[in-house]
Amino acid sequence: MTALVSFDQGELMTDSVMAQTVARILPLVFAALLAATAPAHAQVPADLRAAMQARDTAFYAVNTAQWEKHTAPTFTTVQQDGSFMTRAERLANLKTQEPRPYVPRSREQNTQRGDVVIARFFSGGLWVLEVWTRETGTWMVLTSQVTTAKL
Repeated sequence: MTALVSFDQGELMTDSVMAQTVARILPLVFAALLAATAPAHAQVPADLRAAMQARDTAFYAVNTAQWEKHTAPTFTTVQQDGSFMTRAERLANLKTQEPRPYVPRSREQNTQRGDVVIARFFSGGLWVLEVWTRETGTWMVLTSQVTTAKL
């Protein structure tokens, strides 16, 4: 038995036509929902992605000039041991470190609100939270918090 569905303008649609229509529409709706909610890598502008990469690379290479370029003058951080550092303190600390192999970000989520981006990611056994902003045309980190991950 085939049921008929009535529309306002007197059109009729069978169950099988309705099922085919729904089957065509559902994947599109699902894809749109995924795209709208995915905190994916591509969610940030290309110039911010480049700044994030440059700062991360500078950190591992102990390239203080490049690190400073993407670190706001008012920067503060809380490290995994709970210590609070200003930009000057963190820079002095960075200068005492030896270069080490780069560890890429993973499990990254970014939330953008205008010229402010909150980035959360996992790297080297640590969870990192950064707040980025665009100042004088350059993306910079305002603050960060680092937490040792429970494995």
